Amino acid sequence: MPEQTDTTPESVGETYDAFADAGTTNALGGNIHVGYWKDGQDISVVEATHQLTDLVAGRLAPRPGQRLLDVGCGNGVPALRIASAHEVRVTGVTVSSQQVVQATESAAGSEACGRVSFQLADAMKLPFEDAFFDGAFAIESLLHMPDQTAALTELHRVVRPGGRLVVADLCRRLPFAGDDQAVLDGMLDVYEIARISTPDEQRAQLAASGWQLLELTDIGEQVRASYGHGAAAFRDIAAMLAEPAAARIGAAADLLEAFGKHPHAGYLLITAQRL
Repeated sequence: MPEQTDTTPESVGETYDAFADAGTTNALGGNIHVGYWKDGQDISVVEATHQLTDLVAGRLAPRPGQRLLDVGCGNGVPALRIASAHEVRVTGVTVSSQQVVQATESAAGSEACGRVSFQLADAMKLPFEDAFFDGAFAIESLLHMPDQTAALTELHRVVRPGGRLVVADLCRRLPFAGDDQAVLDGMLDVYEIARISTPDEQRAQLAASGWQLLELTDIGEQVRASYGHGAAAFRDIAAMLAEPAAARIGAAADLLEAFGKHPHAGYLLITAQRL
């Protein structure tokens, strides 16, 4: 189980603050997650990232007036989209102070203003009462958590019985070996990732934390184009930066591209329910 054992909420927050300073958090047009392309679909990367958010929302099946938790809310774009489209209330949590500021500013000018809020919080120690939320979603955030089972247990605690959890996250289909191990290790280091789990590891973590698994689907081929788009955007940004920031963003681009091309790099869309 390849992992980075010194990842902490503080180190993740510092990394994302540094990426924000460099301008990379808007590299894919606003969202800080991959895009989803249906087979043969010709849409922009911005539309594709929104389409992934819509897949997550569809599996949550939210009803107007419900309260949802966005775990690792980034700059708030998914939360605002879901709140606006489904007339729900969304609370976003992140370990990046800059993301809280950016998300809050974006909310101020949104039609969902008043139904969304963002705050600093560690998903492994959530500051909410039991069964406070009707559902929760985590888009590319669990991989940053050194104890993913603890995070899933906390989510189970704060979601009401019958509520759903939707997870969208990178996965390892098979072990990375030989020279390829350097790609995985580099991803963990540069992006401050604690672990990229396998599908079986995700199933085990969900079961251990009390969730009933409803669906686990690998959509890796539908999101694969995202890595090339992201790498190209990172390189454009690096070209405008001074050292050492330019080198760091350039290295991040190379790793993103290499990981995206690797056949063992998958992407899971998971739906679970609290009984």
